[in-house]
Amino acid sequence: ELAESRQTEVAIHDIDELAMDLLIDFCYTSHIVVEEANVQTLLPAACLLQLAEIQDICCEFLKRQLDPSNCLGIRAFADTHSCRELLRIADKFTQHNFQEVMESEEFLLLPAGQLVDIIASDELNVRTEEQVFNAVMAWVKYNAAERRQHLPQVLQHVRLPLLSPKFLVGTVGSDLLVRSDESCRDLVDEAKNYLLLPQERPLMQGPRTRPRKPTRRGEVLFAVGGWCSGDAIASVEK
Repeated sequence: ELAESRQTEVAIHDIDELAMDLLIDFCYTSHIVVEEANVQTLLPAACLLQLAEIQDICCEFLKRQLDPSNCLGIRAFADTHSCRELLRIADKFTQHNFQEVMESEEFLLLPAGQLVDIIASDELNVRTEEQVFNAVMAWVKYNAAERRQHLPQVLQHVRLPLLSPKFLVGTVGSDLLVRSDESCRDLVDEAKNYLLLPQERPLMQGPRTRPRKPTRRGEVLFAVGGWCSGDAIASVEK
C-alpha cells in the first residue's frame, strides 16, 4: 500500500499544470485533443502516470508530424520517454530521408553517439558514400574545436572503400582534419589498398566494404565479379 493512499492531499511533481488538467478531463470524458502545443508536455506526463492510452495517442500524433527538419528531435524525444515504436519509425524515416535530414540544423546539433548510430546503418539511403562523408565533415566543422576529437570514431563508419578514387584522394585524403589524425589516415590508407588491389578484395571484406541497401529500386547498379588484369574478381561494386 502506498503512503499517498492515506493522505487527503498528494503533491505531484514534474508534471505540467495544463497537461495535468487535460489528463484529468480524459479520465472523466475519455476525450483528449493532442496537438503541437501540448504533445511535448502530455507525453512525459502520461509516461509518469502510466497512462498507456495517452502515450499511444501522443506517439501516433508525432508519427504524423515526422519531417526531415524535425525527425531527429522526435527520435530523441521518443528515446527519452522509451517510446520504442515511435523510435523505430523515426529511425526508419531518418534513414530513408537522410539526404534531406543531413541539411537540417538538427543534424548539425546531434551528439556524436547519435550520429554514429545513424551513419552506421546499412539502411541509410544515399546515392553515394560521398554524401555520408560530406555530412560527417559538415557536422565536425560546425564546432571543430570540440568535435575534431570524435572524427576517428565517426569516420570509421563512413565506408571509405566505396568512394571513388578521385574523391578519396582529392577530397578525403587532402582534408586537414583527416590528415592531422593518425587513425583517420589509417582509414584512408585502408580504403586506398582496397581500391588499388582488387585481387585482394575478397580478403578485405568488412562493414566498411559492404554496400548500403538502396531503398528505391532502379537507382543503383551493382557489378558482381568479373576479371581484372587476367585475374577473377569475387567482389561487388556499387
